[in-house]
Amino acid sequence: MATLIAGCIAAALGIGLLVYALLPKGQADTDAIDRRLDGDDSGRARKAPDAAPKLSTPQLMSAVKRAAPKIAAPMSDEDQSRLRAKLAAAGIRTATAPAVFLASKTVLLLVVGAATLITTWLTEQQPLHIAALTAFIGFFAFMLPDVYLAQIAAARVIRIKKGLADCLDMTVIMVEAGLGMDAAIQRVGLEMNDSYPDLAGEFRIATAEMNMGLPRNEALQNLADRTGVREIQTLVATIIQAERFGSSVGTTLRVQSDTVRTKRQQAAEEAAGKTAVKLLLPLILFIFPALMIVVGGPAAMRLMDNASNI
Repeated sequence: MATLIAGCIAAALGIGLLVYALLPKGQADTDAIDRRLDGDDSGRARKAPDAAPKLSTPQLMSAVKRAAPKIAAPMSDEDQSRLRAKLAAAGIRTATAPAVFLASKTVLLLVVGAATLITTWLTEQQPLHIAALTAFIGFFAFMLPDVYLAQIAAARVIRIKKGLADCLDMTVIMVEAGLGMDAAIQRVGLEMNDSYPDLAGEFRIATAEMNMGLPRNEALQNLADRTGVREIQTLVATIIQAERFGSSVGTTLRVQSDTVRTKRQQAAEEAAGKTAVKLLLPLILFIFPALMIVVGGPAAMRLMDNASNI
């Protein structure tokens, strides 16, 4: 029992460390991007003057990131690019994120697999059962970071889709008011940060790329590739095509904004239509039996009493 508890604690610590290491630092990244766009890097060196030297959480995470490349399994350049794309879709863009991600998979596999092996061996299970449980639970622990990454990426896609229509409306207003496309994207990235930080951060990254000399079409294409949202990919393709053929960008953005709002309304109506189907199983399993007991219980008891008297 003590070994089982120790194994569970070790697995929980490993999962918690993984979540904290890969969790996007939204406000810190936002402040850093804003300082770069404004040309102010003075905020990097700020720290408390009377801070005593101690082992803080950032120092611990720095040590973990330094040790991660030694633990992580080697990957080809193509696999690393694919992994970086998945991490970017989840909002994780640090340079050490792939190494930390791969190292966490290895650590969870070893820790949870060893805990399962010791626990099943101490409980005197059959060798075949020990091997099967160790392999199954170890594989589940190994795939746990992928599940976590997929969940936060899916949640981020939903947040981006919710804010796309409002960001497009603001972009349309600025473009039709005479503001350039580059300046409109930069302004939207700053103004919509409080409401939709994920999409606003992507706009600020695109602005930073354009400020570094990258053509607007490539910066917008990188924006579509990073987010992985189909609506943004369609929007970017439409903007590039409109600029290529000399069409009005404002009109194109307005049409795309109406399309995005229509799709969001249709998705809401579809979700509302699925509610009745989703409620069917709980109704059959939980509500109908209780209702039948309340309604038919007294009648059934009366029939049983009459049958016993006869």
